[in-house]
Amino acid sequence: MRAASPSTVRGRFGRELWYYSLIRGIIAVAFGILVLVSPMATVVVGVVWLGVFWIVDGVIAVIDGVRRRGSTGAGWEIAFGVIGMLAGLFLVIQPLQAASTLVLIAAIWAIIGGLTIALGALRGRGQPGWGWGVAVGVITLLFGLVMVFQPGLALATFVLLVGWYAIVLGLSMVVLALRIRVEGKQAAKDAARRA
Repeated sequence: MRAASPSTVRGRFGRELWYYSLIRGIIAVAFGILVLVSPMATVVVGVVWLGVFWIVDGVIAVIDGVRRRGSTGAGWEIAFGVIGMLAGLFLVIQPLQAASTLVLIAAIWAIIGGLTIALGALRGRGQPGWGWGVAVGVITLLFGLVMVFQPGLALATFVLLVGWYAIVLGLSMVVLALRIRVEGKQAAKDAARRA
């Protein structure tokens, strides 16, 4: 049996998987807007919302990674999803405890997640949207570093920063999804012409 060409694989990924990034991006933007609209909401509600966001985002990341298993970066995607789900569960189950360490939890999640995303995207260099994947990883990593080097950041400022971060991240993921879709369609056309 003949192995699928890179164009065929890119076309399939672009056709079948682009909407995972789109869904994650829309959820992130919606979460960011909710945070910015109600920045003075109680800390516990904010912690629970962040936990729910991380759980949903983590589940989608794991599903995406499993669907792409065997391809470059799929393992990193699954690892990032599991980390997000665990962090989210902790926030939802222990919101009062988590509130006091929210900045540290967010920093650890963002640093590990940013590195995971960026390294996974770099390993997939040449695949549709890999540059946007690196950008999403770097944005996430920088967010984590800001949290580490500004531990005295006021919680209200932190909440606003989370809101803006989620919007920027979400928009980046939407652009990534659309880019993957366009490149996937082009790869499918190229493969059809060669057939």
